[in-house]
Amino acid sequence: MPWYDQVPAVSFEIDCEDVRHTITWSNGRVILEQHPQIEAEKALVALGGAKPKCLDVFELWEFALRDGGFIEEWAPWQTADRQRRWWLRTALERLRSEGVQDFLYDLPRERAAKMGEASVVLPHEFLDRAMAAVVDVRDQRGWDFGPALSRHLAEATRLRARRAFVKALTNQRPAVPSPALIPFKCEIELYGEPWIRGCLSGRDSRIEISLHPRWLSRVWARGVSVHNDRFTVDASEQKDSVLLTQVEWVPNNGKLDPRLTACQL
Repeated sequence: MPWYDQVPAVSFEIDCEDVRHTITWSNGRVILEQHPQIEAEKALVALGGAKPKCLDVFELWEFALRDGGFIEEWAPWQTADRQRRWWLRTALERLRSEGVQDFLYDLPRERAAKMGEASVVLPHEFLDRAMAAVVDVRDQRGWDFGPALSRHLAEATRLRARRAFVKALTNQRPAVPSPALIPFKCEIELYGEPWIRGCLSGRDSRIEISLHPRWLSRVWARGVSVHNDRFTVDASEQKDSVLLTQVEWVPNNGKLDPRLTACQL
């Protein structure tokens, strides 16, 4: 069962051919609702036909999946930020007109312009799914990311894992007071299995956890970083199901210790 199975479809509209057209992500694919025969559309353009704006967006999506450079801009923003996107549009125009690069510093100028365009044209929900597709493909090839992109994925993992962990503790029974104040350290490891150490014990509470960045596609993008009020550290795909590895809290001499348990999704 791939990561995108049961992930909700998302859509947005653009102006194309003087009307509003819909672009949809569903089940791992981008669909041009008013241009369903994409290869035929490309053939018409190659023969000299007018290129619809929808096809421009589709090709931008494909380029983003091949390149992955948009992740540098995406990583620090778990949700859409209109002010940031407005600033990015301005910065993108400045890059194109003046050659000043105020974003995507790890990319050469031409790639930064293209990935900047993807970051402002594609809605945040599309970028979430693009990230998961990039991570999933590269993970299957042996995690062949360069140092810069690996660093941004590690940053994204820590940010989203902490927020998910706090959410899980908020639902913990008995309730954990002020879970956002509990010291939380997330190690990023490319080898070995995920693990968790620490305890919940008032002011002595502390959490240390180890995750692989593939957590972003296997768990977070799938929408199960918190499932049944428990934090999920990993997910393994079965033929017709997904096996989650989750954190369970066990009483021990007046405190709660973590242990990893399995849950069928």
